[in-house]
Amino acid sequence: MADWEEIRTFLAVARAGTLAAAGRVLGVDYTTVGRRVRALEKELGLTLFERVRDRYVLTEPAEGLREAAERMEDGALSLERRALGADRTVSGVLRIATTDALARILVLPALRALRDRHPDIRAHLLTGPARLNITRREADVAVRYVPPDSGELVGRRIARIATAFYASRDYVNRRPVPAQSSSLRGHDVVAPEEGMRTWSRPLPDARYVLRANNMSGLVLAVTLGIGLGALHCWMADPLPELVRLWPEEPIEHDDVYLVLHQDVRRTGRVRAFAEALDARAAEIAPQLELRGVSERSRGSPG
Repeated sequence: MADWEEIRTFLAVARAGTLAAAGRVLGVDYTTVGRRVRALEKELGLTLFERVRDRYVLTEPAEGLREAAERMEDGALSLERRALGADRTVSGVLRIATTDALARILVLPALRALRDRHPDIRAHLLTGPARLNITRREADVAVRYVPPDSGELVGRRIARIATAFYASRDYVNRRPVPAQSSSLRGHDVVAPEEGMRTWSRPLPDARYVLRANNMSGLVLAVTLGIGLGALHCWMADPLPELVRLWPEEPIEHDDVYLVLHQDVRRTGRVRAFAEALDARAAEIAPQLELRGVSERSRGSPG
C-alpha cells in the first residue's frame, strides 16, 4: 500500500508540474521526488505522469486518483495541524514563508532574538514572491503583504512600510522628471508584476518598461536608471544613487501581515516567533513607516 510521503509527492508533482518545483515545496531534491513517483507507479501498476514540453502532466488514470489522494491529504494535514496546535513546547522546526526584503528587515532579526531565548527552535526560511499554501503545510506561518484569504487562516497586521517614487541621479540628469507625478509622458517606469503591490495613484502616459516579482529587483532596476519606480523607503533612502521624487506628494504605505492556520496559533514555537516578530516590528516602526512624514494610507495591497 502506498505510504503518505508517496501520495504527498504525487500531489506536489501534479500541482507544480516539475520534479524540481515539487522538491522545493517538499523540502527534498528532485531525485528523491522522482524516486517516490517511480515507487508509487510500481506499487499501483500505473503510469501516473507523462512528459509534455518539459512538464509532468497527469495521465488519464492518474486524474481519477487525484481526488482520492486529495481527500487523504486533507485528513493527514488536519491531523498534523491539530497535533502541532496541541504542542506547547517551545522547540522543533518552524517553517516561515516570506519575501527576501521582509526576511532582511523583519524576519531574520526576529529569529536572531528568538534563538537567544529559545535555542531549541529550528527555523526553515522559505523566501520568494510565490505564496506557499499554509493550509497544505507548505509553511507554518507567513510574513507577507496580503491578508488572510481563507476562513481557516488567521492573521493580523504587524507593520506598515512607507513607499515613495524614486529615480536614479543618472536618470534625472539625462531626462528631467516633471514636478508632479500626474505628468509622466515619455518617461519609463518599472513596476511589480500584475497582482502584486501597486501604486494607488494613476500615472497617466507613463511607459512601463520592466516588471519584477520582488522589491530588491525593483530597487536595482531604478538604481541602474532603467526607469522610475515606487520603492520601499527603508531600502531606497540609504542609497546615494537614488533621489526621492515629488516630496510634496503624500507617501503611501504597504501593510505587512503575519498569517497562519487557526489550528497552530497556540503552538509554542509559533507563539514565540510571533512575539519576537512583534518586538522587531515595534523596534523599527519609525524607520519603516517614516513617521511624521506626510502620508496616505494604502490599505491592503493586492
